[in-house]
Amino acid sequence: RIKRLLPKAPGWLISALTVLAVGGVAIGAVVVAIEGGAQIVAELPQVLARLQSLGASITVPGTSMTLAQAASTFDVAPMIASTAAGLQDGASGIALTFLYLAFLLVSGRMITKRLRIILASRSSNRLGAVLERSIAGIEAYVSIQTLTGLMIAIASGLVMYFAGLSNAPFWAIMIFMFAYLPVVGVFVGSIGPTLFALLQFPTLTPAIIIFVSIQVISFIVGNLILPKLQADTQNIDPSAGVLAIGIWTALWGIPGAFMAIPLTLSVMYTCAQYERLRWIAVLMSNDGSPMPDRIKMKPDG
Repeated sequence: RIKRLLPKAPGWLISALTVLAVGGVAIGAVVVAIEGGAQIVAELPQVLARLQSLGASITVPGTSMTLAQAASTFDVAPMIASTAAGLQDGASGIALTFLYLAFLLVSGRMITKRLRIILASRSSNRLGAVLERSIAGIEAYVSIQTLTGLMIAIASGLVMYFAGLSNAPFWAIMIFMFAYLPVVGVFVGSIGPTLFALLQFPTLTPAIIIFVSIQVISFIVGNLILPKLQADTQNIDPSAGVLAIGIWTALWGIPGAFMAIPLTLSVMYTCAQYERLRWIAVLMSNDGSPMPDRIKMKPDG
């Protein structure tokens, strides 16, 4: 994207601007997350009072006990504090993942050029094509998810702000970060503000408005805007994407979850270049054509 805006700029300047942009977003997200987590901890007494009020008004099914009485053996305060700390740690982990991704994008093309020089052969050309396509796919994925994530986060932040939810910028940042997870990301990101809306407001209406509005915003962006931006850059089957998130999360935790689609795209492009593995790439692709026409190379037997 920066290359298109500055077509005559040297490569080192584009790389530096890329790192600065991604790093700035990551650092800003961490700062907002830390401040938001600190504010949640500061509001802990009010949250506990609201929890006790809700618990006293809800009866456990099949018993005469209220929810507050049933939960009296649990110390809720440390749980909430731990949740806030977990959100902060999660935001920090995601931010570090973004930084790793930025350096990967910057250094990837240099690595490809060096490999072509070292291995001046047909297999080197094939490897270089796979690397270039993988890097292009990762760049497209990051840019598209960033743009659509910003759309969803800004619109959701406005809804939460006008609904009166405290810490709206914090929750908007959380939604933006979770938007990098396809299919389930925005839904997961909307759980936090919805639960805290239940604790903050005396009625269910604001929480329902916040939750439904975020889902509607996500649906509009995901079904009307995202397909036009994706084109052939993210030709991966949705079910394969969800499975990839589960596998990479189990392997690498939070960084694996957010790197799942870029890593899976790389695997798909690699398999598409070799005839014996091409069937795997076809299964992973959304339309049965894993490698776009702009990379014309005969699959290796």
